[in-house]
Amino acid sequence: MFIEPHRVRIEPDSELAHLLDEIGERPVLLEKNGTVYRLTKEEDSWLAYDAERVKMAIRKTAGSWANLDADKLIAAIYHAREMGTRTAIRP
Repeated sequence: MFIEPHRVRIEPDSELAHLLDEIGERPVLLEKNGTVYRLTKEEDSWLAYDAERVKMAIRKTAGSWANLDADKLIAAIYHAREMGTRTAIRP
């Protein structure tokens, strides 16, 4: 479930704005009564989006699972789950 973040606007000439400028790109940790809050700079992820590159990648992978035996894959997944990935604990 997505929770809409609470936005707090900071005046450009405020003390907090100057502090954020000094910090730069690093994450900020705020602590209040033992509770730590992490602030990070939000970047626009769409700036690096290249539609043509995505289309080419989709075309390259289209049909790549055509020869896959679904029943064997499912059996392998269940087997791996039964085997587990953790080492046994010895007394």
